Amino acid sequence: MKKTLVVAAVTAVTGVTSLGVAGLANAATSSTNNDPMSSLVDAIASKFKLNKTDVQKVFDEQRQANQAEREAEAKTELAQLVTDGKLTQDQADKITTKRAEIQKEREANKANGQRPTDTEMETKRTALDKWFTDNNIPTDYRYLVFGGGHGRGHGPDGDRGTRGKATQQSTTTTKTSSTNQ
Repeated sequence: MKKTLVVAAVTAVTGVTSLGVAGLANAATSSTNNDPMSSLVDAIASKFKLNKTDVQKVFDEQRQANQAEREAEAKTELAQLVTDGKLTQDQADKITTKRAEIQKEREANKANGQRPTDTEMETKRTALDKWFTDNNIPTDYRYLVFGGGHGRGHGPDGDRGTRGKATQQSTTTTKTSSTNQ
């Protein structure tokens, strides 16, 4: 009985130690390269016999252009929400400020090779929901703080249509497909 417990304890300690070492090794290799596109940059440079620095420059320029486009779209959407009376100008300004704050934090984390844990992300989401409540802004507009409404899941504008709102087409499709089964 005691022998079984000793074997189980040794096995558990060995397993935990192995996981810890593997995690550290993975963190060490991951932290040396913060750009998830670097393997694609390497592959393109190698395949087409291009200078890796030049390929990386193209990727960086495209990333910046995409970011600028998302910023412009968010500003346009905020302005429209103010025009439509769904937000006040003060609320829109607060969203813009919070958006810049979160973007700055993301960039700092990326530069340091840090990725927030799921627990940290949940804590931040809860704090952000409180921020929305404190500023009397519906949490429906949370997507504006995180970079616009694109890519909200299952397609370019989410599985519920533009800006997460159910569209007539998606509602009809759902009803039709559920009656056919």
